[in-house]
Amino acid sequence: MQPHEDAVPSPVQSPPMAASASAIKRSLSSSQQPIRPAASPSLASATIDDPLSRSEFSLPIRTNSVGSNRRPQSSQSASLFRSTILGTPPGSPRDASPASTFRAPHSPARALTGSIFAGTAGFKASLLDTGAGENPGDPLNLILKSFIPHVAIHASPDVDQLVNQKGFQKGLWELLRPFGERVMGKVNVRDSNGVSKAWTDFSVRFSRFGDDSNLVEPGGLEGLNGSDEKKAREDQQLRDVEKVVERHLSFAEEAYRGTIEPQTPTRAGLDVEATSPYYALYLRRLLSGMPLAAHESFSHPVACVMAISSRNPNPIEALHRLYTETREGDKRYPNWVDGEYLRYYILVHDEENSDITKSMTLFESMKRNFGLHCHLLRLRSSESAETDDDSIPLPRSDWMTATEELADIEESDQTEDFEDPTRHIFESDATAIRTFVREMVTQSIIPTMERNISVWNNEVASRRRGISGRLASLSKKWTFGSSSRTSVSSSSNYDPRGFYGPETPEAKMRRLADFAFMLRDWKLAMSTYDLLRTDFETDKAWRYHAAANEMAAFALLIMPQNMSSKTRIETINQMLERALYSYQIRCNSLYGATRCVILALELLRLRGGTGIDEAVRWGIRVLEMKLMGTIGDALLKERMAICYASKTGAGSQLWGSRRRKSALWSVMGAEAWVAQGKFIQAQRCLNEARKMYSLLPGECGVQSFGMASDFLAYLNDQIKEGLQVVDTYSTGEGLGIDEGEDHVDEEAETFGDEDTRRARRASVMVQPPPTAGEDDEGDTNPGKDGFG
Repeated sequence: MQPHEDAVPSPVQSPPMAASASAIKRSLSSSQQPIRPAASPSLASATIDDPLSRSEFSLPIRTNSVGSNRRPQSSQSASLFRSTILGTPPGSPRDASPASTFRAPHSPARALTGSIFAGTAGFKASLLDTGAGENPGDPLNLILKSFIPHVAIHASPDVDQLVNQKGFQKGLWELLRPFGERVMGKVNVRDSNGVSKAWTDFSVRFSRFGDDSNLVEPGGLEGLNGSDEKKAREDQQLRDVEKVVERHLSFAEEAYRGTIEPQTPTRAGLDVEATSPYYALYLRRLLSGMPLAAHESFSHPVACVMAISSRNPNPIEALHRLYTETREGDKRYPNWVDGEYLRYYILVHDEENSDITKSMTLFESMKRNFGLHCHLLRLRSSESAETDDDSIPLPRSDWMTATEELADIEESDQTEDFEDPTRHIFESDATAIRTFVREMVTQSIIPTMERNISVWNNEVASRRRGISGRLASLSKKWTFGSSSRTSVSSSSNYDPRGFYGPETPEAKMRRLADFAFMLRDWKLAMSTYDLLRTDFETDKAWRYHAAANEMAAFALLIMPQNMSSKTRIETINQMLERALYSYQIRCNSLYGATRCVILALELLRLRGGTGIDEAVRWGIRVLEMKLMGTIGDALLKERMAICYASKTGAGSQLWGSRRRKSALWSVMGAEAWVAQGKFIQAQRCLNEARKMYSLLPGECGVQSFGMASDFLAYLNDQIKEGLQVVDTYSTGEGLGIDEGEDHVDEEAETFGDEDTRRARRASVMVQPPPTAGEDDEGDTNPGKDGFG
């Protein structure tokens, strides 16, 4: 994506937090009914059309849930669902993350016009140059924010004690975590050719040193199809993702269903221009659970922050002890993780209880002993309250795992006095942490990664690309005398325990490709993954083989397209087929198979044209293989409808568009949501189907098919009953609609065709029935459109 020219944001500015618990309590204290503020003229239509987009003061919270076994949700626990209940993805203009005050402008998620396999100049550019990933909820943005450098946090007990006093019980890692999700200002990165490019959305992921919650041990040749324990762990991970999204959906249903004032979004359809907050949440939780595994190094630490405080009586000895623990301690990483990652040392100065002169002297001593990768972090030790003048909210991390979020939600169900998890810090602390993160990333982490890329590329990858390297690869592939097809060549570096050692050429090239991908050098990443694919296949390292094909396909889809049409489609499909087969059949990895196909689907959709048809084809494969649960199945059907809806046709008749197919997938999505009791989402899908069918010529509409019309009417009745629509809704009361005024969706105004205007009426659940004898040109009997 193009770097923004905006000035570096002020480090002390912080917008108000969306859906804060205090605001919800204020809105409910004056009345039991939710308060609707007076909307500005520019937002009036959005507020009426879609109550999920309302401000925090109009968020309705139900104090009891009919037919539910769960404890009623309190205003304190409502902040756990802020990313979906308000339709506001994290990082959007209404988000309150203090990591940076820069906000990306809204960019459409609609697929590009044309064909992915066309030879036009528009498709010779990278996807990042099209603006398809500028919105924080867009799948491309989520992909960029998931494959990023990981930084481990290893702090001494005195640091954790200081941070605990500030209200962060999980230590320094919990305090730093949200600030890594957007590095302040522009980050300059050089590619393998020495060309520098600035990025305004660069991120790092902070992790706890010694945390093995996402650790996946490799399996040897004897465990070719994956161990039962590993498979159960991956299955549980996907189930947790489904549970989290289901809880967000249930909260929305409980909050908006059955209220006296009609607030159910019965007129809103699927948004083709923006990603559904529930689908974005599904992708974010899926990608946040990226395993610490041998076959890919994205979760391996690029650096480790070792922290001591000014309270430590023996600071230099404490740092030496922390360093030793990273190499020899019980918490050290497995032997297939490269241990030569960057060590970064910080001194946390207690602003309220320590002498700054002594801390500065100690800091100079640290630089003499450990080098220039040091930082003095000045923090206040007291806890910040919400009422403090210089206090700003520190929201929870957007990239927490599904297990973490599910634990918080379950705790809110079981605890009567559940405390809002939102913490507050002083602005001076936020400024200091932003400065620390930026300095560490721009002056230490990025240069170290660039230097490693240069060394590995010159010493390992260049030799592999040469004649001698190709001959060596052929000699490994055509080894004679093997008595078994599953045996590995004696010249292979693949350990029978199921991994390559960190010093082997294959492991170094894999880290080279991953580093290039994280720094967005797509060409180098693609070429390196392509070399590794054949090596891993020869060694029968199938999990490595699957991951290399997966990432090669991603890099090829993101980078500028320079291949011919036939070569391009064959290459991408071949990579995805091999990756899916190795993940699903050879390795029995449900997580790998799901991640591979879902992300490939989104990248193909963004390429537009024929890529949309390919994306839907892969989506059908996912549904047929039953890789996802019921929630993921319904979300994917919604996504397939949006894929087809985003395909533009040619000419005045829009030949080649996929409106009918889009409507069909919307109907299937509505059916899936009704089966799960998610009637708000079902109504959105059904309205989108109605809109798509209305864009077809009259003789081609769904009303010409009796069984289809009956089925749609049946779905409509089920949704109406599930939403518990009150009598005032049929007359338009509460929506500000005059009974004699035609109420037409905004999209209808862009079409001049009379039949189109008539067909694109609001849902029959909103529109009042026509009076007898009414034969107005702008009115049509809603019973004739196939929706009852």
